[in-house]
Amino acid sequence: MIEKQVLRGFLANAEVIPPLIVTFQFNPASISDNKVVNYAGRNASLSEDTPGKVYTGGGDRTISFDIKLHGLEQGTNALNPTPVDNGISTELAKLRSFLYPKADAWATVGGGEEGRRISSPPTCIFGFGTKILECVVTGMNITETQFNSALAPVQAEARITLAVIEEKDNKLYILDKAHRNALAALGIQNIRPF
Repeated sequence: MIEKQVLRGFLANAEVIPPLIVTFQFNPASISDNKVVNYAGRNASLSEDTPGKVYTGGGDRTISFDIKLHGLEQGTNALNPTPVDNGISTELAKLRSFLYPKADAWATVGGGEEGRRISSPPTCIFGFGTKILECVVTGMNITETQFNSALAPVQAEARITLAVIEEKDNKLYILDKAHRNALAALGIQNIRPF
């Protein structure tokens, strides 16, 4: 019997060495995908056949979701199994690195040289099903909800907000746009005649 594996969403920062990847332990129950479109009022003195609103551009496409983290008191990381240093602290540190990375993750471990500087904010790759998008983390609210006897967090909830990078030379944006257009075209076939 073939066992089916549940796909997991993720956030990845490939700009540091090694890449930091947060695989969602529990997939979000919902994801908000919003795009703002801006209009301005048209001068009323123009001819009456012109529209009352004029498109002035689009705002950011934002994606927001909540994730939950849960760890055991003895820790979940075999490389760092103590409850004081682990719990879910390593996963929380990886999440926070999407807001504050300054150097390669392993550059200063063992007295090595300081790593390559990264401009703020760093980009990240958001993956969830057919959505694979390059984004910037614009907001993160972490609430630690349970602690072990050493007061290391063992449960937390995080609300994450991303701004999608929608630039003409962004390959992931081009792929996402083509995918959306293809799905919209397939939707035309679902129209029923009267």
